[in-house]
Amino acid sequence: MGWMRTLLLGDIGNRMDIEDAEADIAMIRRTNRELRTSIAAKGHHIGRLESELARQKLAIEALTRFLVAKGVVDQSELEAFIAEVDAEDGVTDGRLAIDPKSGRLKLKIPGRPSGG
Repeated sequence: MGWMRTLLLGDIGNRMDIEDAEADIAMIRRTNRELRTSIAAKGHHIGRLESELARQKLAIEALTRFLVAKGVVDQSELEAFIAEVDAEDGVTDGRLAIDPKSGRLKLKIPGRPSGG
């Protein structure tokens, strides 16, 4: 309303405008607090995921080294198999694609038909 309140109601109109502005500021502050809390929670979640990923990488590295050191698998055969699996999704990029329909990895299991 702004200038209309001031014109019609004088100081009362000004006070009403100030109260409206204060209410808007309070709402913006609440929203800002909620967003900061949400961002902090997401940051904490990302930190947990990064920590979990680091533990998984360590476990995979340790298991791979253990299997090679014990002679269970040959390193060159393992590297060739990893490259083969990497190429199964159609792109050799060091990652496996996710099937958009099922949300699962696109994996080919030896001896099984493709598709899930």
